[in-house]
Amino acid sequence: MCPINLTLEKVGDSWSMLIIRDLMLRGHTGYQAFLRSEEKIATNILADRLSRLELNGLIVKKPDPADARKFIYSLTEKGADLAPLLVELALYSMKHERRTDMPKEVAAEMQRNKPIFVSRLIRANAPKSPVKRRKPEPRGAAEETLSLF
Repeated sequence: MCPINLTLEKVGDSWSMLIIRDLMLRGHTGYQAFLRSEEKIATNILADRLSRLELNGLIVKKPDPADARKFIYSLTEKGADLAPLLVELALYSMKHERRTDMPKEVAAEMQRNKPIFVSRLIRANAPKSPVKRRKPEPRGAAEETLSLF
């Protein structure tokens, strides 16, 4: 099956990507925070998309220690790995749409040093777990790039 189709089946609707954006870029972690986003997602759609994202292993839901009736959502490693896609979508929109409102300093950093920006996003959003550290690459090692075609 086509790899693009497989990914779109998991995150291809705009609401799912906006939830991932809010988790990754805006620090939203609770149901009410998602509802307050400017796009005004309906409660039934939000509940459905959160369930789908959790079912697909892109987010996890844990009880809020401050209020057991609420949950805290966070990205899994699989969800954090969507950072390059979000950055590319933002860059594409900034290039072709006039109505974007991303802070200029964030947009400039994204454009100036995309690989580092993406790496920082992934590190900031991937779950913190005791993982064996990889040996540092030798100096002068070429940075790995992603190419779909």
